[in-house]
Amino acid sequence: MNFIQRFIKKPPVLFPLVALFHIGLLLYSIYDYSSEPFGSAIWVQPLWLLAYAISWLFICDMKKLAAYSYIGLTALNLILRFVLKSPTDLAYFTDALFPADILFTFFVLYYFKSFE
Repeated sequence: MNFIQRFIKKPPVLFPLVALFHIGLLLYSIYDYSSEPFGSAIWVQPLWLLAYAISWLFICDMKKLAAYSYIGLTALNLILRFVLKSPTDLAYFTDALFPADILFTFFVLYYFKSFE
């Protein structure tokens, strides 16, 4: 089975929908920050969202390594949210998914036994 078929047929219905959400948010953030120069620190947010989107695409393939990476990204994001003090650092180095990524992590943990 190729990746597209596994992406649609293998996981629960919620997982491909969340993948589309991640991709849509990534594309919106790239569009939103396109006026900024590419090397500036604000581009860290689209990189966070890219890491989340790639992780979730592999979660749709029901891989445990992808689940670990998504949980790790969420944990790192939470750590940065509580450790960074200045508002500009928080804006640059934490992502726009803050409440949603924790909810998505609970979905991953709920279905974790069915992962390969």
